[in-house]
Amino acid sequence: MPQSAPLLRFQSLVVGALCAGLAFLVAVPPASAQDSEPSKREKLMHYSLYYENYKNDNFESARSDLLWILENAPGTPDGDDDNYRRVISLYEGLAEQVTKEDVRKAYLDTAATYLASASENLEKHGLEYTPYKWERRRGRFLEKHQGSLPDGVEGLETPAAHYRRAFEMAPKELDPYYIQQVLQSHLENNDLQKALDFANTVESKRGDDEEVAGMISSVREDIFGKNPQAQIAYLEKQVEQSPDSTQLLTELFDAYNQQGNIKKASELSKRLIKMEPSAETVREIAQMRLEDGRPEAALRAYKRAEKQGAELKAEDHFNRGTAYQKMKQLAQARQAFQKAIDMKDSFGRAYIAIGDLYARAVNQCSGGEMARNDKAVYWAAVDKYRQAKEVDSSLSSVADSKIRTYRKVFPTKEDIFYREDWESGASFTIDYGCYSWIGESTSVRSAPSSG
Repeated sequence: MPQSAPLLRFQSLVVGALCAGLAFLVAVPPASAQDSEPSKREKLMHYSLYYENYKNDNFESARSDLLWILENAPGTPDGDDDNYRRVISLYEGLAEQVTKEDVRKAYLDTAATYLASASENLEKHGLEYTPYKWERRRGRFLEKHQGSLPDGVEGLETPAAHYRRAFEMAPKELDPYYIQQVLQSHLENNDLQKALDFANTVESKRGDDEEVAGMISSVREDIFGKNPQAQIAYLEKQVEQSPDSTQLLTELFDAYNQQGNIKKASELSKRLIKMEPSAETVREIAQMRLEDGRPEAALRAYKRAEKQGAELKAEDHFNRGTAYQKMKQLAQARQAFQKAIDMKDSFGRAYIAIGDLYARAVNQCSGGEMARNDKAVYWAAVDKYRQAKEVDSSLSSVADSKIRTYRKVFPTKEDIFYREDWESGASFTIDYGCYSWIGESTSVRSAPSSG
């Protein structure tokens, strides 16, 4: 019977005498199949000769006997895949022991050829082996020796392809390292959808593994950071499959918000608010209700968020003030704006908002024509605008514009003259009639003269 294809391939690259000279060291022919079935004694002799040398890293001495075993008795002694594993390790060992690069590559090429055909030969001879381990072995070999092998070794693909096949064969057994390699390969090739699909597959089969679950979460975060639309598509599919999942609905709601898709976020919030979302999510929904022009719904949501334990921030209280203002509940609005200032004394926008409330109060209370008492309210409004630019210089332009506008409608010098309780520069409290809720002390001053 002719010699094996792997041996012929190797002999074409390496000096033939390396192998032929070994034939004289044993009393049997070199590695070639025999016409008749070799005896048990002969099999064990070749096995013992190669194994003794192999375990001592005498790979050159072990080679001819191991090749004889593969040709004539590949299952010796236990009927498993040991000899096929060892021939690959043998050629890897030979590659490490030589200095010439072309010879080293020739040894690795031969190892790759044996590796590619191993499963087929194991099946043919009816030997015991674990298929997924051989896929894993192919991936490891390619990962270890990439750069030293010719392109496109027949029967071998990429490390990631073999690791993925190993996972498909034994999803529970494969070490997380190899799963990570598959995911990383997809990410490096910018195959984000493939990475996401594989992550979903892994989660369905190994999601109960804490290490694997953490890996999947990290990969998804990476994918979604590069492709926000992929996150939306993934979450929409998950919600479709589990429509009653508060967690998934919350994640999709957050994703819509992050991408500025307010319309979809608002639509989803109607479902979410009927469930048991977190206090933080309820707080976000409250802000959305305000932006949607639904101040009453916004206030209800803020109240619910507080009840669930949310700690409202200065911005939240500012939003509450805005909601009350939209509902023309000026006293409650001022209270909320003041709460925002109490929490953040540099909150200039809240001072502006209170000043605007006072100006709006004049419009509501004065009727068709402003009396002196109405005009006096603008003193308090201007005070707030001045405070705004004192605590936040970025608001100076806005504040100054409002100050110029409302100073023009201050009481005139004549108005002040006719009021016994008014004296220029003196203190005066706005706490009467329609303005009783203001309760602000201010200073008397006249409008700038027109001349």
